[in-house]
Amino acid sequence: MNDTKRLLRSTLLALVIAQAAMTNAEQRFRYYDHITFYDVYAGTVDDSVAPVPENIYRLNNARYTTLLPAKDLDSMGDSLRLEISINALCDNYDRIGSVDLVLMPSDSLIYNDCAHTKPNGSTYSGRLGDTDPNIQRIEIGRFITPFMDMNKGVDVPYKWDISFLSPLLHDKQLRDTMNLWLEFHLEGVPYAANTQIAGCSGRKDVFAGTLDIVTNDKRDNASPQRQLTLTLAYERYLNSYSKGHSDEEGTTVAHYQVHLDEAMSDAMFLMVNSNHGANSGGEEYNRRLHYVWVNEWMAMVYRPGRTSCEPFRMYNTQANGIYGSSTMTDEAWQSFSNWCPGDVIDNRIIHLGAIPAGEYDFRLLVPDAVFNDNQGYFPFSLTFFGVQEGGIDGLDIIADLRQTASKIHWDGDKLLIDSNVKKVMEWTLLNAAGQRIAVQPGAVNEIKMSNHPTSVYILLLLMEDGSTEVHKFFKN
Repeated sequence: MNDTKRLLRSTLLALVIAQAAMTNAEQRFRYYDHITFYDVYAGTVDDSVAPVPENIYRLNNARYTTLLPAKDLDSMGDSLRLEISINALCDNYDRIGSVDLVLMPSDSLIYNDCAHTKPNGSTYSGRLGDTDPNIQRIEIGRFITPFMDMNKGVDVPYKWDISFLSPLLHDKQLRDTMNLWLEFHLEGVPYAANTQIAGCSGRKDVFAGTLDIVTNDKRDNASPQRQLTLTLAYERYLNSYSKGHSDEEGTTVAHYQVHLDEAMSDAMFLMVNSNHGANSGGEEYNRRLHYVWVNEWMAMVYRPGRTSCEPFRMYNTQANGIYGSSTMTDEAWQSFSNWCPGDVIDNRIIHLGAIPAGEYDFRLLVPDAVFNDNQGYFPFSLTFFGVQEGGIDGLDIIADLRQTASKIHWDGDKLLIDSNVKKVMEWTLLNAAGQRIAVQPGAVNEIKMSNHPTSVYILLLLMEDGSTEVHKFFKN
């Protein structure tokens, strides 16, 4: 009898585990399968010359779009992962690409291509929609291709956690009036490969890409949440030298405001930003401190760039000046690289938590950016997300700068930094207005304050693991 009971309990447990596994099973939705991108500067390839699959539209040579079906959206869970794979055709250089979610009125069949003007005045059709008031475009993934020889076939994978989109995708009230489109965008040119890569002479095809959204079946928030999504900027070219490309003349600042009529139970900003400029002394090769303020809160401080780009060397099958011919140390990579060819650009999330109705002031400042010879730019995208019940999925892993492992205290006119958990690699002192007044690289754990007047100050600590701490203090 006891054996029978044990067998029954074991059988029931196995059924429960199997049911849980089924409940959390992953689904994979493929929206693009080896779609071909063409020369971004050439005239758009006609569909009669290079047909596109059913339900996919070529907006220009660098951008495709497809409608997300309601049945797919209804079956997506609260866990969402964006996965793409890129293959080289006839472009052997590092290029920038993105994946965008587009909100479009449901009575519009398709949207049109719009020209985009770069800071140097040149115009091309690689980006679109910036001037269309009916389009709300959200950049949800940016990436850089490796230097690749198409004859050395390699699939380059990229992944992003996009679970924060779950409330938006499941907002059926929004979907009654808006369609959701998914864009795949990759800018390439074939000119170098036409002469350098065997088999590329005269060709205009540059890359092929595959795109999936991977999700679970389970929804913690089974009922739709009231949500708000506001696109504030889409790939705005920030710099300090062109009129209109910064919100403060002579420096690099992006400044946006959000007005909320109602309180939010959870809210966040999604920021995507990367540093470009490959000229001598260009911004691509200088790691600048980036400061993000929300109202009077220092919400984020970061230097872009990985500890090392060596994990992506395997994808760089074409000889190039970035990777060179031999392995480099972490210190070497950190001395010049803001991003790795073959890697994603991070989705940076500024988690606000529960916030009341009112005004919210967002500022990104990059005070050290030089833009040598008036070249280079920072493509900047910013979106606000908020929900009025529950929380935004995937945000429990977001670090809060208000939590610190280090302590500061006074010793006469010196401020001492006690950090037993992590080593301090650099500190930056800001005044109450957020202006930098002192920087000290290296493991120096004291600050002489005798020459600074009575005021409130902010101390930023850059730790050896790349994390940042923010301390606010008052000097008598």
